[in-house]
Amino acid sequence: MSYEDSKFEEAKGLGTQDDDIVHMAPSNMQGLALGLGETSHVPRLVLRCKVSIVGDQSVGKSAITQMFHSGGHMYPKNYIMTTSVDFCMKEVKIPETNASVELFLFDCAGQSIFNQREFSSKHWDGTSFVICVYDVSNRESFQSVQMWLQKVRSVRSGQSGGPLPGVLLANKIDLREGGINSRAVVDSQEGFNLAQQCGLEYFECSAMTGRDIDRPFNYIASQFHGNYESTVRRANALNE
Repeated sequence: MSYEDSKFEEAKGLGTQDDDIVHMAPSNMQGLALGLGETSHVPRLVLRCKVSIVGDQSVGKSAITQMFHSGGHMYPKNYIMTTSVDFCMKEVKIPETNASVELFLFDCAGQSIFNQREFSSKHWDGTSFVICVYDVSNRESFQSVQMWLQKVRSVRSGQSGGPLPGVLLANKIDLREGGINSRAVVDSQEGFNLAQQCGLEYFECSAMTGRDIDRPFNYIASQFHGNYESTVRRANALNE
């Protein structure tokens, strides 16, 4: 078991004290739900969701992850290439509910997907959502999106739960500023069209400025919570 896998397995055991009621989410949820007792005795629902973040190297996957995790306070000053997988977790509260989703973010190395024989499917196994990132100033990274998505979804194909949902995330939109001096080569419409073609939701952000960093993660948390609620309702209906 790799270090990243051991940390994810260890995280599954957090908060499971004797008085807690722990339930595995239905198998097609690929996550963990815990009912934790609050001081007010109002139960709080905590869902755990694994998110794999993929894309070519230098598109800004690590910067996006770090900025989201730090609340916009930790933009990396120097580029350091991820060589395997970086892991972090952040809790997202679902508005107007007693629920939150712990997003377990797996920032995957961006070396050419054709040179990743050592990068086994174990890193993507159990993924609930995928975030495919590209750089709006790098058309090659945009053209690689479908290959990354196919790679991750091929791991999911042997698991229950249907097609792997996710987000197409255009990064470095700050490079669109400057009018005729803009460094962007992929416009918003192209990104939106590709997302529709791939069955993904489309978002844009700038890791450097922090613009709209939270939006794709909040969307995933909301969708995961909604999927869980739907699964519970179906299960309850079958038991009536």
